[in-house]
Amino acid sequence: MKSNPIIDAIGVLKLTDMHFNNPTAVPAATVRAAAEECITRLETIPALAVQLGALYTALGAVTPAGWLPFVTLTTDPVRPFGAVVTDEAGNIAAHGIGKTVDSLVELVRLRLPAGRGEAAA
Repeated sequence: MKSNPIIDAIGVLKLTDMHFNNPTAVPAATVRAAAEECITRLETIPALAVQLGALYTALGAVTPAGWLPFVTLTTDPVRPFGAVVTDEAGNIAAHGIGKTVDSLVELVRLRLPAGRGEAAA
């Protein structure tokens, strides 16, 4: 798997656990330096990228099993988020653009066919 700030942060958390279990094997200075580097890298992740992940996750919670949500950024500065949900056959079941993650999820949920507004358990 290719390295990215989130995967690296997980590695630092594991390194921290190793330090607490065996402080002589992994010095505190090593853990501290690795944590500082990860924090710096995590802070470079664009906020919109994090929000796209949140949008995808939230749509997954209201999308029926077998259906797929797709998310994107738009060129509209007022409504920067876009989403499409397809059914099992790949047909578009719902779509929309929104100003916030929550407003777009609600819009898409309401546009899903009757009885399909929440994920099947």
